[in-house]
Amino acid sequence: MSLRHTSALALIAWYLMIPPVGIDNKIDSHAPLSQWRRGVKFDSEQACDESLTDAIHNPMTLAEYQAATKATLKAKMHPLSQAEMTRRTAQSVCISADDPRLKK
Repeated sequence: MSLRHTSALALIAWYLMIPPVGIDNKIDSHAPLSQWRRGVKFDSEQACDESLTDAIHNPMTLAEYQAATKATLKAKMHPLSQAEMTRRTAQSVCISADDPRLKK
C-alpha cells in the first residue's frame, strides 16, 4: 500500500449511525442507512467501535434516561422507553463516511 493510499484512508471519517424510530415509536433497524441518524463523528473505525462498545456495556442511568425523556418531551416528541433506548444503542453501527449506503 502506498503512502498516498494510506494517507487517504486516514482522512475518512466514521459515523456512529443510530437507527430511526418508526411511527409506532419502535426502533426500525431495517430502514436504509440513509434514513439513520448520524451521531458522533470519529477519526477512525477503532475510535467509533470503542465508543459504541462502551455505550453498550454502560447503558444510561435512570437519571440520564429521565433527562433524555424530559428533553424529548420539550421538543414535542414521543420519548422511547428505557428498554427501546438500550435496544437503539445496541443496534447502532459504525459506518465509514464514504459508505455508498448513506447516499441511497
